[in-house]
Amino acid sequence: MMSKLQSGVIASLTLFGPTPMTRHGAVRSQQRSIPQHVIDLLIDFGAEEAAGSGCHRYFFTKRTWAVFSEHLGHPAKEFERFRSAYVVVGDDGQIVTVGWLH
Repeated sequence: MMSKLQSGVIASLTLFGPTPMTRHGAVRSQQRSIPQHVIDLLIDFGAEEAAGSGCHRYFFTKRTWAVFSEHLGHPAKEFERFRSAYVVVGDDGQIVTVGWLH
């Protein structure tokens, strides 16, 4: 899927590299089948809310999904299955965990 993204479209993927993960975050990402590039998309385009202990949660809302879809264009359809994913980022900038909204 990454090959369909245009160079420079998503800042965290092209300029800064993938967001660092804690060991727990990496395990949860693998267990829950949420790839690194989707995590970075959630951080770049998702809504942000406080998640306690200085952490922040990122997830797609109707509005943020619309912005993401408009920005990416037709390839956004390939990410449709990740609309209910979320990511929690610690106050140190590392991914703490990822999951699915119910």
